[in-house]
Amino acid sequence: MATRKRKRAESEEKREYFIVDRRILPTSIQNVIKVNDLIQQEKISKYEAIKRVGLSRSTYYKYKDYIKPFFESGKEKVFSIHLALVDEPGILARILDVIASHDMNILTIIQNIAIDGIGRATISVQTTENILRKIEGMLEIISEIEGVKELRIIGSN
Repeated sequence: MATRKRKRAESEEKREYFIVDRRILPTSIQNVIKVNDLIQQEKISKYEAIKRVGLSRSTYYKYKDYIKPFFESGKEKVFSIHLALVDEPGILARILDVIASHDMNILTIIQNIAIDGIGRATISVQTTENILRKIEGMLEIISEIEGVKELRIIGSN
């Protein structure tokens, strides 16, 4: 009975998502990622991948449903970029030019009125292929634009 209550309480907890650098994850989590990669890339069974990585089955099954890459394989990716921008003409236009020059579609732009000289904007972007390095490069260029005070990815599909 206590187990059911605990499981119900856990399922009712609000999920929170974080983007973290793989290098800070514990070895067991990194090994779960390796198993998932092997299954996807080499089309082998879970059992074979677990055995090859040297991970216990219980550890794999404990964490497998909680780990997925930021950009999974597939054709279309949509993600949102949240920005804090200095309230000066042309900054948002330069950002949009960078996105367009990287062959990505802008789906929505939400821009708020500047407060204390800082405006906030959220841009939803769509790319047609899994081009993580290209996206990382684009975000790096945007973050270096004068007037960009903050840049965060706040969601993806």
